Amino acid sequence: MAIAYFALNGFIFLITQYFQVVKGFGPLGTGVRMLPVAVSVAAASLIGTRLAVGIGNKIVVGGGLTLFCAALLWISTVSQATPYAVIAAQMVVFGTGMGLTQAPATEAIMGAVPKEKAGVGSAVNDATRLFGGTLGVAVIGSVAASLYTSRLAATIPAGLPARAVAAARGSVGGAVIAAQKASQAGFARLGSRLQDTAVLAFLHSLAGGCLVAGAVAATGALLAIFLLPARPAAETAPPAVATGSQPETAPEREVRAH
Repeated sequence: MAIAYFALNGFIFLITQYFQVVKGFGPLGTGVRMLPVAVSVAAASLIGTRLAVGIGNKIVVGGGLTLFCAALLWISTVSQATPYAVIAAQMVVFGTGMGLTQAPATEAIMGAVPKEKAGVGSAVNDATRLFGGTLGVAVIGSVAASLYTSRLAATIPAGLPARAVAAARGSVGGAVIAAQKASQAGFARLGSRLQDTAVLAFLHSLAGGCLVAGAVAATGALLAIFLLPARPAAETAPPAVATGSQPETAPEREVRAH
């Protein structure tokens, strides 16, 4: 569960920037275009639950994470010219893998605890999601930022003011704003080159971040296949009291102890 949310939140962190900076969509347009992920997660969660009942959690969760990994590797190939239809198909594969992983993994967590400790199991499930998601944004975001900065430093056009260079190195959004200001100041060609360079550097970082997330998802798939039980362990019933026997009284227990 932690690995799935690690990859999911890292992907969302990068793809929102891709839609807004590379494709030029607004916040609302970006949210609408990410609906294929939500819809496919919901549909695959229902399918994953039914499959887990029939064939067990191990195969479904391992298969879901494998699909998750394949989608991330596919997403790492996107470019500025990639049509939205292709990206939507990538998100459907991604969301399907997430849905197949999420419901059976949750069932495995909740099925491993007795009913009287269902609250504890639910809390562990929620904490696992939050931990994985937070770590995903931190790690994948750091990897992407490092790749972006290194690529931009090697390709940034000469002649830019120091403030524009600093803004561009800070983020791809800052680079786009700096390019717009340079164009407004009469340096249209320089601003255009800066924006193109920043977009290419961001696509490089997006690919690297997706590859890292895909490698983590592949590791999770192997862990699920080899370590995750197919079914929650059955609870051991307490030993039955023999018919006709009477509970031991306190004096009897004291005599037996002596």
